[in-house]
Amino acid sequence: MEQNNVASMGEENITKLLLRLSLPATLAMAVMASYNIIDTIFVGRLGSQAIAALSVSFPIQMLLSAIGIGTGVGAASLIARSLGAGKTEDAAIAVGQLIIQALFVGVGIMLVSFFYLRPLLLFFGATPEILELTVDYMSVIASGAIFLFLMSMLNNAVRAEGNVVFVMLAMIISAVSNIILDPFFIFVLGMGIRGAAVATVLAKMIGVFLLLSYYLTRRSILNVRLQHLRPNWRVILEIYRVGLPSMFIQMSPNISLIIVNRILGNFGYIPIAVMGLVTRFQMFAFMPSLGISQGLLPIIGFNFGAGKYPRIREAMLKGTGAGTVFVTLAGLAFFIFPGFFLRIFSADKEILSAGMHAVRIMVLMYPLLSVQKNAIVFFQAIGKGTPSLLFSLLRQFLLYIPFILLVPYYFGLTGIWMATPLADLLAFLVTIIFVSREFNRMGIPLYVYKKPKSIVLDEKHEAPGSDNRRAHFY
Repeated sequence: MEQNNVASMGEENITKLLLRLSLPATLAMAVMASYNIIDTIFVGRLGSQAIAALSVSFPIQMLLSAIGIGTGVGAASLIARSLGAGKTEDAAIAVGQLIIQALFVGVGIMLVSFFYLRPLLLFFGATPEILELTVDYMSVIASGAIFLFLMSMLNNAVRAEGNVVFVMLAMIISAVSNIILDPFFIFVLGMGIRGAAVATVLAKMIGVFLLLSYYLTRRSILNVRLQHLRPNWRVILEIYRVGLPSMFIQMSPNISLIIVNRILGNFGYIPIAVMGLVTRFQMFAFMPSLGISQGLLPIIGFNFGAGKYPRIREAMLKGTGAGTVFVTLAGLAFFIFPGFFLRIFSADKEILSAGMHAVRIMVLMYPLLSVQKNAIVFFQAIGKGTPSLLFSLLRQFLLYIPFILLVPYYFGLTGIWMATPLADLLAFLVTIIFVSREFNRMGIPLYVYKKPKSIVLDEKHEAPGSDNRRAHFY
C-alpha cells in the first residue's frame, strides 16, 4: 500500500475510507460466488434430485477448498514475513511447498474417492434417491482436487507479495470461465450434473494456469525453481502452525452443513435441496457485510496502533450500521418474496412449498449478523486471536450444532430451520457482551450522549421574560 494511503487510515473521513476499501472486496467476492449460484441455476433445470445432490456435494467441496485456503494462509504469512526480513529464498521455498502439498493431498483425495466414494457420500448425507447423481458430480470434483487446492493456495501466495490485482483477475477469469462452460457441458454435451463438475474443474485449471504463469514468466519477485519442490519439513510445519486455525475456521461451517444434511436426510431429499438453496441465498445476502468487514480490518488496525480510539468507534458503528442495513433488506426481501427467489433455481412444487416455510424462519435474525461478523474483524485487528477464533466458530459451529441436534427432537423438520435464528440470536448476545467489555477496557464509549449547547442571552439580546444574564455557549 502506498505511503499516502497508509497515512489516510488515520485522517481520511471514515465513510469515504470504508467505501474505498470495501467496494473492491465486495466486487471480488460477488464474482467468485457467482459461479456457485450459476451452477445451481443450471443444475436446477435437471430437477430437484440434482439440486439435492449438489447440496450434499457443496460442503464437501468447500471442505477441500478449506484445506487449500488454510494452507495458503499459513504460507502467505511465512512468505510476507520472509520478504520483510529480506529472506527471498525462504519465501520461494514456501511457494514450492504449496505446490507439492497440493499434488500430494490432491492425489490422496483422488485415490480415496476411487475406492470409498459411495460409502463416504452416504455418511455425508446423500440419500439413496440422490446417491448416483452425487457420485457423478463428486467423482469429477475429487479427480480434479489438485486444481482446487492449487487455486486456493497459490492465490494466497501471490497476494502475500502485494499483487492483489493479479489475484483478483485470475479469480474473475476462472469464475467467468465456469459460467460459460456450465451450459455447454450440462446441456450441449448432455452430461447433466457431471457436466457441471467438469466445468468447475476446467475453470479451476484455467485459474491455476494463470497463477503458475505469474511465477513461470518471472512477474514474481521470487525465483521458484525445481529444487524448491523437495519437501522441507521445517517450512511445512511453519505453514501449518499459522494455517491450521484458519483452516478450522473455514471448515467448521461446512462440517455443520454436513451434519445438517445427515439429519435432513431422515426427512427425504427435498429438505436437503432446500437447505442448499438457502445457503446460496446467504452468499449474496452477506456479501456487502463481508466486504465492509474486510474494509474495516485495516482501518481498525491502523487506528488501534495510532491510539486513535474514537475513529475505531466511528468505523465500527458506521460499518456495522451499513452492513446491518444491507443484510436486513436482503432478509426482508427473502421473507416477503421467498417464492420468487426459489423459482430462480427450481419450479418444483415440493421445493417451493418446503422452501418458503424454511426461508421465512431462517432469515428472522438477519439484522443481527453484521454485528457478529464485525466483532470477529475487530478482535483480529487489535491482535486478540482467541476472541476472534471464538466468534468465528460461535454462530455456525459451537451454538448451531447443539441446536441442530436438540431442537428437531421437539419440533421435527421445522426445528432444523429454527436452529439457525436461535444460534444467531445467542451469538449476537454473547458478541455484544464481549465487544462492550473490550470497548470499556479501552475507554471507548459504546454510546455517546451529546449534551445540547445551552444559550444564555446577553443584555443586548433579551428574550421575553429574561433576567438580562450575559450570553455565552457552554
